[in-house]
Amino acid sequence: YSLCSSPHTDKMLQIGVKQVQNGRVSTHLCQNLKVGDTLEAMPAQGKFSPEIDIDQKKDYFLWAGGSGITPLLSIAKSIVEAEPKSRVMLYYVNRTEERILFGEELKRLEQRYRDQIYVQHCLTQPKTEKKGGFLGFFAKTVSNWQGDAGRINAEKISRWVERQRSEDDRTAEHYLCGPEGMMRTISDTLRLRGVETANIHQEYFSDSSSDAQAAAAANSAGSSIKVTLNKKTFEVELQPNETILKALIRIKANPPFSCTSGACSTCMAKVVSGKASMSRCLALDESEVQAGYILTCTATPDTAGGELHVNFDV
Repeated sequence: YSLCSSPHTDKMLQIGVKQVQNGRVSTHLCQNLKVGDTLEAMPAQGKFSPEIDIDQKKDYFLWAGGSGITPLLSIAKSIVEAEPKSRVMLYYVNRTEERILFGEELKRLEQRYRDQIYVQHCLTQPKTEKKGGFLGFFAKTVSNWQGDAGRINAEKISRWVERQRSEDDRTAEHYLCGPEGMMRTISDTLRLRGVETANIHQEYFSDSSSDAQAAAAANSAGSSIKVTLNKKTFEVELQPNETILKALIRIKANPPFSCTSGACSTCMAKVVSGKASMSRCLALDESEVQAGYILTCTATPDTAGGELHVNFDV
């Protein structure tokens, strides 16, 4: 659940929620929450945001797919308001025009911050209709959609970057949020164009399926681990089909977590001793993994590495 508000432009916190099938929290928020209800929540977390500096001059290419627009809208609003020398170029992919989220708000941003934010929509299935012909025969299928159409590909990506690239030598940062396949296409294309990995930032969203946990926990039964959490140390033996996170939830250690599928960094901890393996890791970069950080929702002990001790308080 991502913040779509900005501390630079909005008076209150706002989140964007997409209801997913069998999603316990998203279903509750969308169907049961009513005015006057109070929720207890952790503070906002995550690394998917730029360091805003009023004197900074950058180009920010934001690549959104579907509900992936949510955190990117927050980023865009902060940049145009608090970093006025920089520009925002948003490329937003949806299936149909009806599925475009925050469409009116994006229009208002373009009007208010003219020459600072540019938005390009792309529909993979734009609406079409039959026109012309005799009594409907030989009618042509036409579309009134004026934006890009079809699946995103290297040609569309390169065209948008070339069209919006600044003439000066300012740094360009790329922020991606959407389906994994879309982000893989964009990141691969950007790297082929010479964009450094350090300038490509990705936020994955997931349907919270248990596949990643199940794959990780297949051989975890019987492993003993030591965990430092909230200044307390726990020793726990993993049961069949348990990741480190699942074991901590079972003993009511109150660990931090969100997606439970390796797509966010809420459950991140650091290996103090021993070794752990992750079946899925979309939220840590290579340097963090090398430094010993793991996502406990998809991590299990590697018995060949000795007793595992992980620390959340780092």
